[in-house]
Amino acid sequence: MKPTHWLLPAAFASLVAGQANAADALDSQQFEERFSGEAVSALNAKVEAGGFHISFDDNGNNDTNLESAHGYVVQGAVSLPIGSQFGLQIDAGTMHGSADADSPFFGSQELDIEAYGLGGHLFWRDPGTGLLGVYAHQTEYDIEGVDITHRRFGVSGEAYLGNFTLKGFGGQDHVKYDSFADGTYWAASGEVDFYFTDDFMVKAGIEHSFNSTSGFAGIEAAFSSSNVASALFADVSFGEAGTTAMAGLRFYFGQEAKSLKRRHREDDPDINLFDNFGALGSCVNGLSDLPDEPELMAKTMEMAPTRMMPTAPDYDADNCDVDFKPYNPYPMDPT
Repeated sequence: MKPTHWLLPAAFASLVAGQANAADALDSQQFEERFSGEAVSALNAKVEAGGFHISFDDNGNNDTNLESAHGYVVQGAVSLPIGSQFGLQIDAGTMHGSADADSPFFGSQELDIEAYGLGGHLFWRDPGTGLLGVYAHQTEYDIEGVDITHRRFGVSGEAYLGNFTLKGFGGQDHVKYDSFADGTYWAASGEVDFYFTDDFMVKAGIEHSFNSTSGFAGIEAAFSSSNVASALFADVSFGEAGTTAMAGLRFYFGQEAKSLKRRHREDDPDINLFDNFGALGSCVNGLSDLPDEPELMAKTMEMAPTRMMPTAPDYDADNCDVDFKPYNPYPMDPT
């Protein structure tokens, strides 16, 4: 997803602001000394909003006719302690945008995209050592009237090693396309985060989902370390499914002033509701061949003596390839 133009100057402003607020941030020694020692230090929340762009590629398993997608995502999370060793986080979000698609029959089309998601993390954490937990979410996509349900569940882990954080996830994705087809796929990812300062982080990693593999990288820079803080983030992924970029702002709400590093290790885990839309979209073909009836009839008249009748989509579960072919020409009955 390519960042929108208004976010580019914000990136430079965030770096300047980060330097201006360096005196407010906790240094690494203070950070270690002031660890809460609890899985979640106190009730906290965050909200993020950003723009995204996806360029879809043929991953070798299908000929997707989605060429690109763009729009915005708004999502948030609330985290709370369960005793001193466990924590719970609830995620919710929405995505809105459009996709450019090309159909051999109807030509170029723009398809509306709406999505909503809900997820949860239940985890054990020692903020001086690491995190181990279970994760699940469900997202509902509506792409020009086609409903796609994505469910993910698995286990996640983190290890805190000074200025480095190692993250891993392993689990399954289950996807259902309307009532026509469904499939289950293994999912896994690994990530390394590095804190240049307690308020500036870079990350890189690799992920496999929906039978495609991609690499990713990103940054996050906090503007301040107050109890209500803001940060700039930007992420990019690239691989067999295509290229995805996203950038935006993230707001943290807590009960005490903290650096970005402490928030990541004492408060809320990442939100991942829509991170896999690029890989999921690469599995979908033929969405632009779902015309309104008047348009279909006009095309049918031009192509006489054939007419179109509905048929089920083709689905190759092994390769995550669903091909919507709702209309199939066949000779008209001469009588």
